[in-house]
Amino acid sequence: MKTVIFVGSHANFSGLRLGAALGTFLTLKGEEVLLVGAKKDLPHYLQLPTLPLPPRITLKTLTATLAKAGAQKVISLAYLPGCEAALSLNIPFVYAEPENLKEAKPVKNKKALLAQAKRVFVIGSSDKPLNKKMYGANAQRVNNPAIWVEHYNYNKPACFKKENNIVAAGAFTKDGGFDVLLKTWARLAPAHATWHLTLVGAGPQKAALQKTIAKHKLQDSTELVSSDTDLYSLLRNADIYVSPARTAQGLEEVLDAMASKLPVLVTDVPGAAQLVSNAINGLIVNPGEEEPLTVALDELMVNWGKRVGMAIEASKHKEKFCFKTFAALITQ
Repeated sequence: MKTVIFVGSHANFSGLRLGAALGTFLTLKGEEVLLVGAKKDLPHYLQLPTLPLPPRITLKTLTATLAKAGAQKVISLAYLPGCEAALSLNIPFVYAEPENLKEAKPVKNKKALLAQAKRVFVIGSSDKPLNKKMYGANAQRVNNPAIWVEHYNYNKPACFKKENNIVAAGAFTKDGGFDVLLKTWARLAPAHATWHLTLVGAGPQKAALQKTIAKHKLQDSTELVSSDTDLYSLLRNADIYVSPARTAQGLEEVLDAMASKLPVLVTDVPGAAQLVSNAINGLIVNPGEEEPLTVALDELMVNWGKRVGMAIEASKHKEKFCFKTFAALITQ
């Protein structure tokens, strides 16, 4: 079976995280998988066959791409053109997107297109009935799955190793909130000489962030790495995960960090409270405010016991937001 997985990228969602995990899941089951997406969304560290798409691609070209790949099944993660191409070739397709996805250009025939899907999954945890008028009668809601990262070969939180690493990932934009995080770090770093901060991402504010690092002489304790860096390898050696966003973004990575036995510090953006129970499995602070972020991060850095307790509670999310359950549904 040859399965093509399309990974879409939007302002508040990237399909890469799920696409790569689903591809690995299917490969282990003996299927042949091809991951397809924009070149910027297909980082070099992936251990799967990939096919980068040009910035502008027509339906005709996309259809030819599927035909050449010999696709027998298509899984599309927030990438509707992939569904259109599959439909034109009579290839069965499954579609999934997060609830309330912000599309840069709304697709006029979305409802009719999804009506032809084998299955439609809406990723979310709302208590409200699913909008079947938007997604179709065959749609079902599923929890946003957490991708479990094994840190070590024993059942202890990652922070037992005491690496003193803080990781934050997201978009280097104003909404990403990294400017506030660096102001916080400029206050904390001098008092925590053994700690290191890694910022993972890309965006127009990268140069400004680099200037802030230089201004406050944070070069020895701070590193900016590209968004195509393997985030999971960083999580394996982290003690704290921070999401400083001003808007609802990056919650997928927060969930992965929690499943990876890390205490998390997140801002109170829509959806955060559904994942993080304040002071139990992480801390929640107001977005865009330096003082609360500083106090909360300092609290986690100095209190090893609190980090461990929160990490243990956070890791329980791997059961509630189980990736294997999601994968079994979407790949059946």
